Amino acid sequence: MIKFNLRFYIVLIANILVCSTVFGQFATKDLLTHKVMITHPDHTEVTFIEPVKKQKIYDDKYYYWYSSNQINMTQGGYSGSLLNGDYKDFHQNKNLKVSGKFKAGLKNDIWNLWNEQGILLDSYSWRKGKKSGNYSKYDSTGRTIETGKYCNNLLQGKQTIVEGDSIRVIYYKKGKVKEHKSFLPKFIRDIF
Repeated sequence: MIKFNLRFYIVLIANILVCSTVFGQFATKDLLTHKVMITHPDHTEVTFIEPVKKQKIYDDKYYYWYSSNQINMTQGGYSGSLLNGDYKDFHQNKNLKVSGKFKAGLKNDIWNLWNEQGILLDSYSWRKGKKSGNYSKYDSTGRTIETGKYCNNLLQGKQTIVEGDSIRVIYYKKGKVKEHKSFLPKFIRDIF
């Protein structure tokens, strides 16, 4: 009787270990299959193609998708697996080149671009495939040279541009330069 109970418990424990290992590998494998790494001669892209529910496609948006070990971009459609999740592109020296997120094939959230030395060159906010929110551009030393805001892919509000030692400010409304009213009287503005 004792041998039977001991044998029963050994078999039971062995089955539990085997089942948990099999299911553990399945879950890990399932997560890893969504990760895509593409190595090019001068850079390496790492992204995810997590499943996406069927969605409406818009003609004015650019969709990023994966097929045949290549990331593609097309306007108004796709033919492969939509990128969905984090995206990172690395320079040959392993420094970040591009970092951002995709949601159902569309750029979303903050996207940053760096040079090979790791200096940030620009940063844009995206929402549903369109520039929406603050942006900044930087020179090769990392100094801010331009800031502004987009709304639905159009410049909106105050844009500040640094040119040498001076700063130029332009105001936009729905992508068009807006005449900014000055507090100075016209005769003084005409002098300067």
